[in-house]
Amino acid sequence: MITGHLGLALGARAVDPEAPLGWLVLAAIAPDLADLALAAGGVCNPDGAYTHSLAAIAATALVLGAAAFWRTHRGRAALVVGALVVSHLLADYLTGLKALWVGGPVVGLNLYQWRWVDFALEAAVVWAGWAAGKRWGELPRWLASRYALLGLVAFQFAADAASKPQDTQPPTVCAKADLIDKLEHLF
Repeated sequence: MITGHLGLALGARAVDPEAPLGWLVLAAIAPDLADLALAAGGVCNPDGAYTHSLAAIAATALVLGAAAFWRTHRGRAALVVGALVVSHLLADYLTGLKALWVGGPVVGLNLYQWRWVDFALEAAVVWAGWAAGKRWGELPRWLASRYALLGLVAFQFAADAASKPQDTQPPTVCAKADLIDKLEHLF
C-alpha cells in the first residue's frame, strides 16, 4: 500500500483528534522508511523480513508508541501510534507479499499484481481516512481540502499506472547480493 498508509494516518485523527499528525504519518509509513534506509545502506532485506516481519512490526510499534508517549504525555496518542504501525503490516498483507519472520513464510494477497484493483482499494482507503479525519479529526485546513484528497488519489493513480507486476517487493539490494554470491561461486 502506498497512499493508503497516509489515508490510515488521516483516519487515525478521528480516533484521537489531539494526536500530532506528524507522529501519525511517521507511524503509518515507518516500516517503509526503514526499507528505504536499509536499501540505501546496502543491506539485503529479503521479503521485508527486517522491517515488515511480525517481530519487526511489534518492535517498531513499541518504540514509536513509547516515543509518542514520551513526547505527548498522552497514552491514547501512544496507542494510536502503535496501532498505526501494526495497521501498516495488515494493509501490506493485502497489497503485497511480506515474510512473517526472517526465513519464514511469505504471505499476502499481492494485489499489486492487479494494478487497478490496488488503485481502487487504495483510493477507497485514502477517501475514507480523509473523510473521517476531516469530519471528526480536525485536520489542518490545507489537508482537509478536496485538492489534498485529489492529490493523494492522483499520486496513487500515477504509481499504479507506472508500476510493473514485479514491483511488488520492498526496496532491496538482495538481487545484487545474490548475484555477488553466484559470481563468488564461479571463482
